[in-house]
Amino acid sequence: MMLFPIKSSSIALSIALCASTALSLSVTSPRTFSSRTCNMASSSCNGDKRFPPLTPVDDNLDAAQLVQYNYLADITKVVYGTTIVTENPDGSLQGPFNMLLYTPTVAQPWVNLQLAVAGLLVSSEAEVAVLGVLSVTKATYGIYAHTILAEKAGLTAAQVKALLVGRCPPSVTKRQEAIYHVAVKLTQTRGPLDIASFKAAEAVLGQAGVLGAVQQSAAFMYASMMLNAGDVCLPSGVEC
Repeated sequence: MMLFPIKSSSIALSIALCASTALSLSVTSPRTFSSRTCNMASSSCNGDKRFPPLTPVDDNLDAAQLVQYNYLADITKVVYGTTIVTENPDGSLQGPFNMLLYTPTVAQPWVNLQLAVAGLLVSSEAEVAVLGVLSVTKATYGIYAHTILAEKAGLTAAQVKALLVGRCPPSVTKRQEAIYHVAVKLTQTRGPLDIASFKAAEAVLGQAGVLGAVQQSAAFMYASMMLNAGDVCLPSGVEC
């Protein structure tokens, strides 16, 4: 998901999901999904069949998985509170987190990667990169989570809707526009990024900014591939 939003003065994880020393997410109902973007995803949603939920209640976690379950359940609560749903009432982890339990040695390194990437761009720019990736991958849970997180980062509902369908509205900043085009181009491209696209991005963002856009796009592409491979659905009770 970067499923972790970023504040300009803090690091957070997005699936596209984490925090540093100062987390300042405002809390809204996680059951409300205002943007009408769910129909972008055509999946029949078989996530629970592909990777059935692993929970303490079901007693189907081995010792290594239980350690990572507790870690992931705790960190997602710290980062998101009730802003988005990362755990259903039955204790099953949502988004990419349940899938991570099937490879417990990867869980914390995956989170660490997201944490390392999350501070490279300010939150609104990071979310623009994530939405660029989602405009191509159409990962259902990612669309749900980052519609909410992008609006919390300062993007308008109209901007989010446009970015999710591949249109960069003129109301975004020049940096956001450059980051979005890098994210979309890299997600679509099979082969090197063309020099014209690189130079256009570099002229606005500089080398460090280009790499920030690349790292954020790549990190969320990782999450997006997991979500699509697992056919991860909307959390229980979420409506759109």
